[in-house]
Amino acid sequence: MKRLLFVAGRSGPPLDHALPRLTAVASVHAVLLAPVDDFTFGELGRHCADVTDRSPAADPVAALTEHAGRIGADGLLTFSEHAVRPVAGACLRLGLPGPGVNAARACDKGLMRLRWRLAGLPVPRFCHVTSLGDLQRARDRLAVPFLLRRAEGEGAAGDVVIGEDTDIAEVWHRALVADRAARRDGSGDRTPGPHPPSFLAEECVESTTASWYDDVAGKHTRGYGDRLSVEGMVAGGSYHPLCVTGRLPAVAPCTELSGQTPCVLPERLQRVVEEHARRAVDSLGLDTCATHTELQLGAEHRVSLLGTAARIGGATVARQVDEVFGVDLITLQAREALGEPQKYPDRMLVTGNGRAAASLALLATDAHGTPWSTLPRLNWRTHDWSSLVSPGTTVEVVRGRTVPDGTPMPRYDASAAAPGIGGIAYVTADDPATLRADTYRILDGLEASLVAHEAAVGTRARRTAPAAPAPVVYAEELPEASEVSALFRAAGLAGPLDEPDRMRWMLAASQHLMTARADGELVGLIRVLTDLSCHAFVADLAVRPDLRRRGIGGELVRRATEPYPGVTFVVHPGSHCGDFYRKQGFVPAPECVALPRRENGPEGNR
Repeated sequence: MKRLLFVAGRSGPPLDHALPRLTAVASVHAVLLAPVDDFTFGELGRHCADVTDRSPAADPVAALTEHAGRIGADGLLTFSEHAVRPVAGACLRLGLPGPGVNAARACDKGLMRLRWRLAGLPVPRFCHVTSLGDLQRARDRLAVPFLLRRAEGEGAAGDVVIGEDTDIAEVWHRALVADRAARRDGSGDRTPGPHPPSFLAEECVESTTASWYDDVAGKHTRGYGDRLSVEGMVAGGSYHPLCVTGRLPAVAPCTELSGQTPCVLPERLQRVVEEHARRAVDSLGLDTCATHTELQLGAEHRVSLLGTAARIGGATVARQVDEVFGVDLITLQAREALGEPQKYPDRMLVTGNGRAAASLALLATDAHGTPWSTLPRLNWRTHDWSSLVSPGTTVEVVRGRTVPDGTPMPRYDASAAAPGIGGIAYVTADDPATLRADTYRILDGLEASLVAHEAAVGTRARRTAPAAPAPVVYAEELPEASEVSALFRAAGLAGPLDEPDRMRWMLAASQHLMTARADGELVGLIRVLTDLSCHAFVADLAVRPDLRRRGIGGELVRRATEPYPGVTFVVHPGSHCGDFYRKQGFVPAPECVALPRRENGPEGNR
C-alpha cells in the first residue's frame, strides 16, 4: 500500500469524514506544523499509522522533505490553508505532485489579485496595508465602506468594515491583535523568515442577486446570498471545475451562515460562473491540488472574483459535494497526490441526484444578524433538532467544529476579530427548497428551542445540585470600555472609570490585551504596553473578586508573557499583589524608579 504524508491543521474538512477516505487509498502518516485541538489529535491517532509533531521546526519545508524521505512517502497533501506553501515546497524538492511553484499566488490575497488584475479579470480595487499610515492612505484612495482583511488566511475571518466614521487607529490595533493571535494558533505563513503584518484594504463591491435568482421560477429562490463558490481540481496544470455551491446571505461583518449544494441557478448562469472560475484558476498557474474559488454576483450577470484557495473548501463542503453529486473530493485529491491520474467530468456538474445538503453556522444571532437576548447552553447531543425542520430533513452537529456539549453559546459580537461561533451543523433535505427553508428555521428558531430544552432537561438538576462554574474562555480582543470599567470597579482598580472615551483610547493604545470571560461576561483582563522586542509593562491585571483563587489571574499572566520569551516584563504590583507575581516567576527589581502621575495642564505640573 502506498504511503501518504498528511499535513494536518485546524481547518479543512472535518477529520472524522476525511481520514477514513484517505486511509482507504493509502497508509496515512500525519505530521503537525502547528498545534491542534484534542479532537483533531484524537482522530489522527485513531486513523493514522503515526503522528509526528514538527511544529517547532524553523524550516517547515525542510522538515516535511526530511520526514517524507524517512518514511518513503509516495505523496503529500494538506487540507489546511496555512500548510499549502510548505507542502508545495516539499513536493517540489521531492519531485511529487503538488500545488507547484506558484502556490503562493493562492495563499497571498495580494499576489492573487495582482495576477487577476494583470489577466484583466474583475477584482475589487485594493491597497496593500502594512502600517497605520497605509490604512489611513487607503481610506483616502478607496470608496467607503471598504474591508480590511489579512492578506493570508481563509474565508472572511477577521474582516473589518471601515466607514466614514470608523476610528482607524482602533481598527488597526484590533487587526494587529487578531493577526498575532492567528499566528500563535498556527494560522499564518509557515515558511521560514520574518513575517510582518500584511493586510489588504479592499473596496466593497456593489452586489445583487436580482439578475441571477430572478431568472429562476419558484418561491424557493428568495433568501439566497450574493456569493458562490466553485469546487474543482487542478491535475497536472489542467483545471477541472466540478460544481457550484450557493450561499445564504452573510451577517455582519462578513460571517457566512450556510453553504448550500446544489446551487439552484439555471445551467446557463452556472456556466457564466464556471467560466470566471476557470479563468481565475488558470491565471494562477497551479499544478496539482484541489481548488475552492469564491465569487460575488453583480448586476446584469457580472461577477467579481474574491479568492481561490489551493485546497478543498472548509466546513462540510466535501461532504456536501459527495452527498449531492457523488464526487469524492478527498479521494480525488489523495489519488492525484499519489501520482494516480483521475477521470473528471467533461463539463462542470450542475444538477445532482435530487438531494440537497448544507453546512450551517450555529451562531447566537438570527438569520438577519440580530444577537440573541440570552445565551443558553448548546446541548447538541440531546437537542431535538427534528422540531425545527421538515420531515425527512436531517441535522448532524459536526464534532471538532462545535463547542463541547452543554457549553453556553458564545456571544456573537460583529465588531470583534473573532465574532463567536458555537459550531457547525451538517443538514440534508429532500430538495433545495426544503433545505433553504429548514436552514432558515434553525437560524431563527434555535434560541427559543435551546431555552426550552434547557428548561425541560435542567430544572431537576438545578434543584438538586449546585450549578457548575461556567468555563472560562480566554481571548485576545478589544473589550468594550463599559465592561472594563465595571470590572476595574469591582476589582478595586483605578483608571478612567467614568470617562468612556478616555478608557477606549487607553485600551486601544495597548499592544497586548487578553480577556477572560465566563458565560460571555468579562471576568478578567490583563493589559500590556510593550515594544514586542525588549521591554514590556503590565499596566493592569484585574479578576472579578468572586472568581479569584481559581487560576484566572495566573493564566492571564501566562498567556500574556509566554509568547515573548525575549522580553523583560515589569509590573508595579502594589503592596497586596507582590506574592502573586512572585509565584508567576517575577523577581524583585529594586533599581526600578517611577515618575508619578501628574495632573493635566501646566498648573498641575509646577
